[in-house]
Amino acid sequence: MADREAATGGADDDIGRLDVPLLPGVGEHETIELEELRSEQQADPHWLNVPNAVTFLRALLVPVILWLLTIDSRLAQWWAFGIFVFAAATDSIDGWVARRWYGVTRWGQLADPIADKLLIIGALASLAAVDMLPWWAVLVIAGREVAVTILRIRLVRGRDLVMPASGWGKAKTVSQVVAVAAFLWPGVPDGLRVPLLYGAIALTLWSGLEYAFRAGRLARAAEHGASER
Repeated sequence: MADREAATGGADDDIGRLDVPLLPGVGEHETIELEELRSEQQADPHWLNVPNAVTFLRALLVPVILWLLTIDSRLAQWWAFGIFVFAAATDSIDGWVARRWYGVTRWGQLADPIADKLLIIGALASLAAVDMLPWWAVLVIAGREVAVTILRIRLVRGRDLVMPASGWGKAKTVSQVVAVAAFLWPGVPDGLRVPLLYGAIALTLWSGLEYAFRAGRLARAAEHGASER
């Protein structure tokens, strides 16, 4: 799943629009001023539109998946798999609908990755609760997501900036979706499930480090820019 694309524009010397490339192949990453989020909500009272409602639905489907997995039935597991795939697909659906009819909102850009995290962590925890995968894997992935979320909050509170996900973050999300789907799909051998899970964990940790370095570089650039004013 991919975070919704940020709108481009702004002066090069504006820290609210600072592009911060970090690692080769990662590319440039735009930051978003928190004040734009507030002004957008005030300008558009209907910010809770169809795309954002679909985003919230994605998170609400997690308890349904857990309930289905507690039922000792192959049919129930198929339903859990189908609902998870549908929920994961809604990330592309809400983004497309937003771009096609409603426009991409800043609040949607914030809610979208949060819903993604709730879906993945909730599905992994549901699988661990029924002993289909180890709890340590859930804790590693959840720990990374919490750490990155804390970094995002610090950027918002300290610099009024929101940083969208990088290419590594998007690859991490795809690997997590594939791994969870493999565990939910009845009959998939452990010889395939386990490598997919380990691959998702590796990308999860790497993308977390990449984000931490990128956030640190942004913070230093912001301090340097402020000292020159």
